[in-house]
Amino acid sequence: MTSVPRFDIWRQRTALTDLAEDGAEFLREPEGLAFIEQMYEFLAPNLVGVARKKFGYALDRDEGVNLIIEQLLASRRLDDKGAVRKAAAAENPWAYLRGCAMDWMRQQWGVRGASLEAVGDMAVSSFEEVAHENPHTPIHDVVRLTFGVVSEVIPAVHHDAVFELLTWAAVNPPQRLSYETDDRVAAHRHCPSLTIDQVIAVMKIARGSRQNTAATSLMGQFLLNRDFRVSDSGTHARALMHFKNAFRAGEGGSKMLIDWTSR
Repeated sequence: MTSVPRFDIWRQRTALTDLAEDGAEFLREPEGLAFIEQMYEFLAPNLVGVARKKFGYALDRDEGVNLIIEQLLASRRLDDKGAVRKAAAAENPWAYLRGCAMDWMRQQWGVRGASLEAVGDMAVSSFEEVAHENPHTPIHDVVRLTFGVVSEVIPAVHHDAVFELLTWAAVNPPQRLSYETDDRVAAHRHCPSLTIDQVIAVMKIARGSRQNTAATSLMGQFLLNRDFRVSDSGTHARALMHFKNAFRAGEGGSKMLIDWTSR
């Protein structure tokens, strides 16, 4: 039996309201971390079971929690029509979120598409291989640690969008290298406030550059070692400097999805 006390209805509503108002900033506060723990204990286990029994693929708690958080953060843009505010107003917020999470998981299954049996035949990136072979650091911590590094070198106005994009990247691992542009377009569709060049910069620092993925991917490195310091790796330090310059240079670029066709 879990030792984590379940939030009462009032606390559930308050947490969701704070998430709706403050976004990713709330998740870095003590109450935000407690909210994430609630997702781990009371929502994610059910998603794991349904994913295995109904959809036939392995979903761990980290993926389930990140799916919920990603969708709740995205729904803030919909104001009163968004899931985060609807859940806050529901008679039983956690039950409402459970229903939403089932729908999100069905959509996620559609995005992932291929069965796990086919993954072995794909030219996957080192990031995905590391994620399967060395699950040392929980994915939500990987996102938090990666964001902690990149947020230091970008303007604060972009922090929420970059946190959301990193979360998206974590729960949507790359499948085929030949689909890289499609993957980035999907990421941009999720975070339209960023420019094309900024999305590319974030995806590169998160997953690594194709020529040297393992030595330039912050997510991959934090997945292996949560205590990793960028200053200990010359290749990661150079990748971070390149990210800083590319992200800022991309500030005035296009945000139009149609402009990806020229890439």
